[in-house]
Amino acid sequence: MKKKVWTLCAVWLLCFVTGCQKAEDIQENEYEYLIGVSLTNVMEPWLSHTIDEMTEHRTFDSQVNIIFKDAAGSAQKQMQDIDQLMECGVDLLIVAPGDMDSLEEKVEEVYKEIPVIVMGIDPGTDQYTSFIEFDDYEIGRLAGAYILEKQYQPENEIVVLAGPGDSAISDARLQGFRDETEGKLGDARVHYLNGEWLRDKAENRMKDYLVVNQKADMVFALNDEMAYGAYLAQAQYRVTGTCFLGVDGFAGNLGGLDLVERGILDATIQCSGIGSLAYKTALQILEGQEVEKHLVIEPKVITEEEIR
Repeated sequence: MKKKVWTLCAVWLLCFVTGCQKAEDIQENEYEYLIGVSLTNVMEPWLSHTIDEMTEHRTFDSQVNIIFKDAAGSAQKQMQDIDQLMECGVDLLIVAPGDMDSLEEKVEEVYKEIPVIVMGIDPGTDQYTSFIEFDDYEIGRLAGAYILEKQYQPENEIVVLAGPGDSAISDARLQGFRDETEGKLGDARVHYLNGEWLRDKAENRMKDYLVVNQKADMVFALNDEMAYGAYLAQAQYRVTGTCFLGVDGFAGNLGGLDLVERGILDATIQCSGIGSLAYKTALQILEGQEVEKHLVIEPKVITEEEIR
């Protein structure tokens, strides 16, 4: 593949808002490959972490440059972002869609020209190079099993904090949880709230719940951000004795591993590494290697004992 000439000032961070800068406006920097990354919404913690993982790899790899585009939750904008990335001359597209109904034709169109890696949601087509996902159903199943085996008592009140109602990832995690706990939990004691993947939304929903119900014995949040938001709500209302279970298990300050180590979360279901895997898979494809059509990142429960 021919070498491309692009920007010294980090195209891989620049293009969240703008398109490609004009080459005459910037210094030239030679590299081998240009990767375009189209994300549905970087406010979702797993996508923000994906950027961190890819950026870390890019820092030590001078042959690659990356353009990130954030669609801010808009399918229409994501299609426009992908068109802009193609205009920039990317050699490979990595796309994390909000849903595939609106992007399926666009992905198929791009795949006719360059390799495509889809992350997170089933592409709904076979016109892509590789699909990388978390086993979201298994995440929910593990959460149900953990609650039943480690914490559950018949009188317990359980809060489940889900993602947006149109999220396929949230739906799969909820389905796994429900299938694992069917007939084993009192349905009237399981309360489903929508935290939209966000800490502040989850905190507000948990406050609303506590005004009416006073206490939750267990909180299962479909990501660690929402679990921490629920914890903050209970701390503000001086509610104690609740078991918190999250999902993601990211490292770093207030990441899931840190929250478990601090004793804020009882456990997290770790499913990190999708950004690293996507980056490595992209390089393999660009270098002409064969890759798996479907890659699944298996989750595991992490407790304080595992960390220490």
